[in-house]
Amino acid sequence: MARIRIRLGEKTKTLSVGALLIYLGIGVLFLCIFWQFSYLMVHKTLDDEDLVAHGHDKFTRSAVREAARGDIVDRHGNVLASDMEAYRLALITDADYPNHVTDPKKTAEAVAEIIDMSSEDIQERIEEGIENERFQVELGKEGRDLSYNQKNALEDGSIPGIVLTPETKRFYPNGDFASHLVGYAEQEEGTDELHGQLGLERAYDDVLEGQDGTIDYTQDLWGYIVPNSDTVKPPEDGAEMKLTIDSNIQLYLEDSLDIMEEHFEPEELFAVVADAETGEILASGQRPSFNPRTREGFGSSWLNMLYQYSFEPGSTFKVFGLAAAIDAGVYDPNALYESGSYDVNGYTINDWEKEGWGEITYNEGMQYSSNALMMLLQDKVGEEAMLDYYRQFGFGETTGSEFPNEQTGTLSWESELQRKTTSFGQGSTVTPIQMIQGMTAILNGGKMKKPYVIESITDPGTGEVLHQGKETVVRQVISEEAADKTHEELNTMVGGSMERNPQYLLDDYEVAGKSGTAQVIDPENGGYMDGPYEFLTSFIGYAPEDDPEVIVYYGVKLASKNKSDTWDIGVMPGFNPLMERTLKYLTVGESGSAQGAEVIEVGDHTGENLTEIPFASDAAIQTVVIGDGEEVVDHYPKNDTLLPYESFFVKTEGEAAMPDLAGLSKREVILFGDFIGVEVTVEGEGYVKSQSIAPGTILSNEEAIEVTLSSNDPED
Repeated sequence: MARIRIRLGEKTKTLSVGALLIYLGIGVLFLCIFWQFSYLMVHKTLDDEDLVAHGHDKFTRSAVREAARGDIVDRHGNVLASDMEAYRLALITDADYPNHVTDPKKTAEAVAEIIDMSSEDIQERIEEGIENERFQVELGKEGRDLSYNQKNALEDGSIPGIVLTPETKRFYPNGDFASHLVGYAEQEEGTDELHGQLGLERAYDDVLEGQDGTIDYTQDLWGYIVPNSDTVKPPEDGAEMKLTIDSNIQLYLEDSLDIMEEHFEPEELFAVVADAETGEILASGQRPSFNPRTREGFGSSWLNMLYQYSFEPGSTFKVFGLAAAIDAGVYDPNALYESGSYDVNGYTINDWEKEGWGEITYNEGMQYSSNALMMLLQDKVGEEAMLDYYRQFGFGETTGSEFPNEQTGTLSWESELQRKTTSFGQGSTVTPIQMIQGMTAILNGGKMKKPYVIESITDPGTGEVLHQGKETVVRQVISEEAADKTHEELNTMVGGSMERNPQYLLDDYEVAGKSGTAQVIDPENGGYMDGPYEFLTSFIGYAPEDDPEVIVYYGVKLASKNKSDTWDIGVMPGFNPLMERTLKYLTVGESGSAQGAEVIEVGDHTGENLTEIPFASDAAIQTVVIGDGEEVVDHYPKNDTLLPYESFFVKTEGEAAMPDLAGLSKREVILFGDFIGVEVTVEGEGYVKSQSIAPGTILSNEEAIEVTLSSNDPED
């Protein structure tokens, strides 16, 4: 091999060419390595990849700390919507996994005893998973939102192959309870996040949902957390929303809607209770409705009828034409006119009694709800002036409520015929919230109050009030004198000299208001439906009549059962018990003074003597006792609150004896059955009239109770 001589000073070294090349190669290699390390140290990238970020990602971990969705509570702090922990069930079908389903039939039968799904369907899911070599199968909605008790039952059953994963669900403790107002929230597909889908839950989703937090930390090669490497961003829980809704009044309203639904089986129902002085909405409900807890009835109606339902109101609208005529100085209650019909450019419009009542006074015409009188008054006021009055009362525009998509209604004013029919509530449309708002002007010296349903929104972390609802005067619509005179005239509409609408009279309170019977648009053929009793029947009333505390607006559309009653008695079966129970609850006396109901705090009284529980003997609380002893073994509610006229269920020592359930509502009867662990079947709507097991009968575990309800308020 060729050699090369290299002279180093006086010495000469001989190297082979191969060795020289090796030395040169090693030198070049080290030079390249040095250059590469230098480049990496300076630029910190390789093939356009950020090496620092790559290392950070490899050793840094991040976990989400979920924010709690804000509660929705009533005016007393009672929870209407809240987060709770639930569980999702899965069944492992992979035989290679230690804990897997070994016997599909036995597993299906065991699971079916605990969740609401047939064993056949469960077994089919399991076998399908095994056949398709899946690791696990889930059971759809029946296997989700399982309670803590269901979780325990599944785990205690030692069922092979089950896996229970905790998740957050939205809980609505009262079921079908102001459902369209409160709305509902649920986990969206593909995520574990709760989002509002309807009602306030949707309208204020960004406020209620809060902001999730995070915790970031660094771990070493062995998976240990590097000390002092964690960075925590705490979650910001959603704000708490307090409503003006009163749960007790809402309960009365829901019970009354059940009564009306049973009696009429209508296409639609609505009811709203408002504070006459402030405009606060105390209760609101409708049918069809849904139970946000079980989803029963879900999808039957998406409209929040209080704000989004516009309809022709009929004669209840005459209240505002009357007020305008009085304010304009053209209404004399003793003036005479000829009733029966009114000519509009050659077209005759009749009163509901076509022959009329002869020559009568204006006041008598109002009591008879004469269409001819309203058209006459509109001509006297002047059409443009009357249109301005209607607009001043808030019709044709939203109330500026807390809800998006609030409807404006319409004031049909293009033709002479439209203008005239509007005077008696046909042709133009309104919403229930507009009617409530307009009525507040008449009952508050002409000052119209803006209705509102949100009392406050509060940041739970800081206590900062993000929104404060308050009494607001929209404007002075009519003079104080005109409002007082309108109020006096309305006080004659129930039980006045013509003895009209006597069905709305109450024994203990003087009720005033105006009824309405409106024709309904035929959606298929156009025009109005012309079958017998195909109406929207309503009543807007207030009490006490001289110093109103409460306004109740009630409507029923297109009854399919007991149709003639919509004409004969109107909405009385629902309106009367709702109004009376509300007034009694608010302790409104004949003087019209409202004291307001006090919330009773209920702790845990287990082990105490029943006679030592002060509120148990309160006349405003219905205490239902199961047992013949004195010592309290259990009770409901516990560590919660009671409102006046609610029921307090107590188990005492000794044999469990059947109590007298007379007067309990349907909801209370169901609560009673849950409390004592006995199946209760209910027939009818309203309040308990009879029960299959006589009071005093000793109860056994096997017995079921059948109760019959009556639509008559037992307190009447």
